[in-house]
Amino acid sequence: MLRATLIIKPLESWAVDISKTLGAPIRIVECTTGESGEVCGLVEFDLATTTRTAIEAELSRHPDVGDVHFSEVSDGRILGSLRVKKWQVCSVLNRPNCYVEGARTRAGGEVEWTVLVTDERTLNGLVRDLEDAECKVKLSRKRRIDDRRILTDRQRLVIEHALEMGYFDYPRRVTGRELARRLKISQSTLYETLQDSEKKIIEAFLLRSTFR
Repeated sequence: MLRATLIIKPLESWAVDISKTLGAPIRIVECTTGESGEVCGLVEFDLATTTRTAIEAELSRHPDVGDVHFSEVSDGRILGSLRVKKWQVCSVLNRPNCYVEGARTRAGGEVEWTVLVTDERTLNGLVRDLEDAECKVKLSRKRRIDDRRILTDRQRLVIEHALEMGYFDYPRRVTGRELARRLKISQSTLYETLQDSEKKIIEAFLLRSTFR
């Protein structure tokens, strides 16, 4: 399995447009393409240099963005879900044997995407298809990983505590609020960390299954 970081400069992207206007980076937590071609995205905005009102105004004005829903603000960040009518890069990335771990907009109209792929052939095909879509692509980092080490130290700590304290039991032996209090983090950070960790674990299992 390979983890690769790609710096992509697309010809057009709602995330790049809005990030430039707001002067703030956008973190793309997850994106999936539906049968209709529309993309559903889970995104995070940093409120250090902008406001929720400004974010909502820019999203409502962009022709490619619709159906926006925000969660509560926590730790100076706001998480939201949205639908995008046209998101070329995400559509290319959503393919067999490739799983998006996340992305972040950068200065200069670039977006840094981190992906897990099964092998070099899949990665090369991905880069080729992005270039065919007239994107500028730079392979920033690439390394082979053991799927037992896909979690960060923080994610591993949260998962271990959740398991030990019975968060995954039925019925649960500990609530999300109590688990967050024990770990001294906010509930929104806890749920985000658990979601990211569970997604990585499932993806690693599916990726490993393709080799059998």
